Amino acid sequence: MGADSSKEAGTLIQVHPNPNLNQSKKPAAVKLTKCQPLLPHTTDPSDHSQLRHLKSKPISELFSLYEEHMRHTAISISDEQNKLSRTIKDHEAAVSQLLGVCQRKQQVYGAWGGTIQGSIRDVSLTLGEVQRTLDALVPVVNELNAMIPVNERKQTYS
Repeated sequence: MGADSSKEAGTLIQVHPNPNLNQSKKPAAVKLTKCQPLLPHTTDPSDHSQLRHLKSKPISELFSLYEEHMRHTAISISDEQNKLSRTIKDHEAAVSQLLGVCQRKQQVYGAWGGTIQGSIRDVSLTLGEVQRTLDALVPVVNELNAMIPVNERKQTYS
């Protein structure tokens, strides 16, 4: 694609590669970096008198370069989309795995919570029985305490 050799007299197109760009990665982009206009600017849009001065070879080369550039761009975009898709799938799998772990832990903690809640209920019932028993025993102990001699009596319970 010898667009660089299009410096013949009367040629309207010249393509100059940019030496600062990496040519191994995007050769078509490098070749399209600088291009002179195909026709001089005119104020009359219906003036097509300059068309006969166009040479088909430089235009064909330009469009070939453009086509190559578009092909490389499409491949690059496709590769990036595939990488992005794989990354998204990897992240979805990781999130799904973490969600599964969290759900299993939630079930375990829920079971422990149920067990602890049952134990608390049992302890509360037992404490209620103890309280009722003490409430019933205090008057009996106070009565017995009143029956013994005054010097041997203990303090009264309320």
